[in-house]
Amino acid sequence: MKTAIFALLCIIVVNGIWAEENEGIQTQTDLSLVFSTVKEMQLGLEKRIIFPFLQGTNAMTADNNITLKIGAEVTPISIDILADTIWTPIAFFKLSLGSQAGSGWNYDMKGARMNGMGLYRYMESRNPQEWADGSGFDGIVWKVHFGATLQFDLAAVFPGNWNHIVMKFENFLNYQNYTKARGNEQWYFKADDGINQNSFDYYFSGFLGYKMPIFLDMAGIQFESSLPFYNPQSGESLADRQPEMFRSFVTNFKFSKRFNFMIITQLSNRLKHPVTIDYERQWKKYRVLFICTWHLESYNNFSKKQDKLLSEEENE
Repeated sequence: MKTAIFALLCIIVVNGIWAEENEGIQTQTDLSLVFSTVKEMQLGLEKRIIFPFLQGTNAMTADNNITLKIGAEVTPISIDILADTIWTPIAFFKLSLGSQAGSGWNYDMKGARMNGMGLYRYMESRNPQEWADGSGFDGIVWKVHFGATLQFDLAAVFPGNWNHIVMKFENFLNYQNYTKARGNEQWYFKADDGINQNSFDYYFSGFLGYKMPIFLDMAGIQFESSLPFYNPQSGESLADRQPEMFRSFVTNFKFSKRFNFMIITQLSNRLKHPVTIDYERQWKKYRVLFICTWHLESYNNFSKKQDKLLSEEENE
């Protein structure tokens, strides 16, 4: 794991230096802190490098690009390394291919056990916090995904600072695997509900929001659903499982060009055990997420070089 982290940092540094020397390439580095009302905390670092690719002269293709994202996420009970490639062939459509790999550990804090990783061993006679069977760095959880995103901004049709009604629809096919799990064994990761399997699943997200040129930068609503449907190790179909669903109310506050603060209030119909599709569930408040984002680096290299050239011409 230490080797992987070192390699990630080397890639970020090399990419940053290389991007500085290439015109038209944009880079951005974000540091984020996530915490919630259910005692979660996560620190993340993400580097984006945006390459112009097959750009045209009309509004639909003028900003065509390929974006490379590399990042790391650390919680009190886990660590993850992520990589993603996103291709924008046209203004309202994106394709993405990505992966992540991580590991976790378990510990007790003042009698409250936090399960970062382990197999799910359900027993009615035991406390739910003791259902995870695993030790620190006991295997690796890795995931891969392929997805397509549709997005729309009303201001693209009717320009104006107050015309940014935005919509975004994401569809992803994912595969997740815990190297210690076999067959249809279920497992924990990051203190979740322990209903994970080595399986394919489908994720959908729909967002409708209004972006404003004021302190309250964005307000919107989001619907998310994740449905496991096949376990290739056991050959078991998971189509009878209830999908995991969330409804969220999103607000984003822009304090400056470099700092954003987002609040996400989530309702959920998640369950702690897999159930059949005819099981009735009710929506209830799940958590409130708070996300602080610092834009450590955000600039356009091409613009910087153009400004430099213009300055030199003026001095001459």
